[in-house]
Amino acid sequence: MSKKILIIKGSARQNGYTNRLCAALEDLFAAEDVTAFDAYRENPAPCIGCNRCENEGKCIYGDLTEFFSDFENADEIFLASPVFNGTFTSPVKNLLDRFQVYYNAFYKNNKTQPINKRRNIRLIVAAGRDGDEAFRYMQSQLRRACTILNLRFAGSFLCPFTDTEDNFEKSLSEINGSLQNEEEHN
Repeated sequence: MSKKILIIKGSARQNGYTNRLCAALEDLFAAEDVTAFDAYRENPAPCIGCNRCENEGKCIYGDLTEFFSDFENADEIFLASPVFNGTFTSPVKNLLDRFQVYYNAFYKNNKTQPINKRRNIRLIVAAGRDGDEAFRYMQSQLRRACTILNLRFAGSFLCPFTDTEDNFEKSLSEINGSLQNEEEHN
């Protein structure tokens, strides 16, 4: 049975470094059931804190219904984003904020998991400079969400100096090597 892979693409530049890595991941998992979610193309509305999800169990917006289904059913999730102003791009941040529907369900139901299936998530960050500080901050943000979203933070990759150096093959090799190493140990 094939794994369901969800790749969340957080870059506006279709041929940029981050989206090239996402395309390579899609190729790498060609034998699996791969869904790519382009956060820029889909442009999720921001959470407005209306509390409808707390009161009714669903978001006021319907723009992420299909995404939420893909997210809940995925076995492996990759979240890829370049660094913008020290963190995720705006559409990815909007997406993370929209997980409020799961947070509210978790706390309203006495800390019961709103998503039954445990999944792995990996973070891929492309930074124009060294990116170390932003990378740590982005990891921290994502790790906090993992518990409530029933995710296992399975790894992260920093691809630095993307504005001045083309280390694409090196970054791809590191990601691929880590995935192969994990597969060998499972």
